[in-house]
Amino acid sequence: MRKLSLALIMMLGAAASCARQEQTRVGECAMEQEKESAGQSVPSLTPPKGLDDEWSRWLIGEWESAAESDLPDFPCWVKGRGRMKAELGVGGQFLVVTKQGGVDQLSDDYVQHLRRDNHAPEEEIEKLRQMKFAEVDYRTIDPRTGAIVAYLFDSWRCVATGTGRCDGNKEIIEWKWSAGGQGTSIRTTERISQDKFVVTEKYTLPGGGAMEDRARMVRRR
Repeated sequence: MRKLSLALIMMLGAAASCARQEQTRVGECAMEQEKESAGQSVPSLTPPKGLDDEWSRWLIGEWESAAESDLPDFPCWVKGRGRMKAELGVGGQFLVVTKQGGVDQLSDDYVQHLRRDNHAPEEEIEKLRQMKFAEVDYRTIDPRTGAIVAYLFDSWRCVATGTGRCDGNKEIIEWKWSAGGQGTSIRTTERISQDKFVVTEKYTLPGGGAMEDRARMVRRR
């Protein structure tokens, strides 16, 4: 995870929520494909049908986010705002989610901590107040198993791979972070309505530290 602000991912939270029946349908199709290809040593050269599940159709569009993050000793240490856009890409095989945002507010307790304990100069604190963030996620469904497969790249040069599942209006994805990031996280996304959803992401750092991010997403009209 990023040194300072995996927490900023909370502004934009990657989001998901799909219907259980869609995943079941995909799984059944995958089983049929495996039966048809049994005994064949050469993979099919015909790509699967593009994503057309209920979740992907619902999420496509633009969203605005407001979020906050907790550190062990500093609840709600930062608040942020951002925007998210979801669209089909890569020949319709992946849902591509791009996110951009920035810091909206730092808590007084956290700023005092930076000054007192970290001896941070005022120009560094001001840089943190003005910090921007960007991320792109690629999400699809494994045609063999029906499981969610996701990939994430962000402006801290973090790379993450995720696997997940859906249960009604709730999706859970487990991420493993590498390159500029470390550790793991679990992102839970819950659809509230056609135009709202919330994201909670809990991070576990290699040294045993933890963070939690919460984001609220509203569809732009």
